[in-house]
Amino acid sequence: MLSRKSFSGYLSIDARWTHRRNSPSCTVTALDAVTKRVLACVNINHIGGNRQHAQYSGASNNMESAGTRIILKQLKKYNILKDVKEIIKDRDNKSVSVFKEFGVSHLERFDPGHVSKNISKDFTKFSASHKTVEVFNDKTQKIEKIERPFWGLNASLSMWLWSCFAEENIDKRTKMWENCVYHYVGNHSFCEPHNYKCFEWQKGVNSIQLQFML
Repeated sequence: MLSRKSFSGYLSIDARWTHRRNSPSCTVTALDAVTKRVLACVNINHIGGNRQHAQYSGASNNMESAGTRIILKQLKKYNILKDVKEIIKDRDNKSVSVFKEFGVSHLERFDPGHVSKNISKDFTKFSASHKTVEVFNDKTQKIEKIERPFWGLNASLSMWLWSCFAEENIDKRTKMWENCVYHYVGNHSFCEPHNYKCFEWQKGVNSIQLQFML
């Protein structure tokens, strides 16, 4: 299974559990992110319940870390670890200390799909907690209530995030994301390309306060 012949250098590590909570078993897999070939795979089974080949006694949410350590040992044994350029993982991976142990923490990268999913989830919570917002109207000099000010932004935000991911230049990509508010209120001078058009956040166009909140 382990082979250096066609390894791209881009390593993807992820885990799957048998249950969402307090899982007794976990499978950690290392893939070549480019060729999709399996480089290594390990099953972590919690001791107890008459489970065969059980070798783990810690918390279930640290099973991925235990499996990651075994996989990195295997990659090091077969001289593959030194060829790794990037390690792609999700935000839930608790293996920071393991990567430091093997001297590869500087190679960590978050998987775009997981990043997009987590941002969308966080934004949904943010939007739900701000169903009504009070803002000061400069024209009327009065405080006004705005209902569902961030409605419709989530899907567009996700699309814009993937547009940022598509930009290969990291500095430009970062600039695009940091200036997403300008993008939504119709100012595309910071966009790459500059003529990129999208959903216009009209409530944000009319309120600087909402722009600062976003």
